[in-house]
Amino acid sequence: MVTFTFILCSEPYKYEAVDTLINLGEAIIKKRHQILGIFLYGSGVYNIKGDILTDESTRNLPDRLGYFCMKYDVKLAACSTWLSFSGIKSSEIIEGACQEGLGGLSELIAQSDRVIFFGPGG
Repeated sequence: MVTFTFILCSEPYKYEAVDTLINLGEAIIKKRHQILGIFLYGSGVYNIKGDILTDESTRNLPDRLGYFCMKYDVKLAACSTWLSFSGIKSSEIIEGACQEGLGGLSELIAQSDRVIFFGPGG
């Protein structure tokens, strides 16, 4: 079994990073590998903001990400410094997510066989 950590650094809706992360994550789990955690960094912290307004034609990416993590028991953590910079309060974070410093990220990386970075492109 191979262990993975995902690092997500792009905001929801601007790119398809969250959709790609979830689709890849499901394929990894289907192959009986394990995802230890998803760490949100930079503008990626907006992916756990629970009060994003969506209509019927727009998918709710924070809800999809939270559901994925709960369903597969994947740790979902956001950088506490970037949450502070963004103004996101603890009460606005989706259920199951937590705040961690870079020490938490380094622990995930140390325990993982593979680390996959989802950035904004370029």
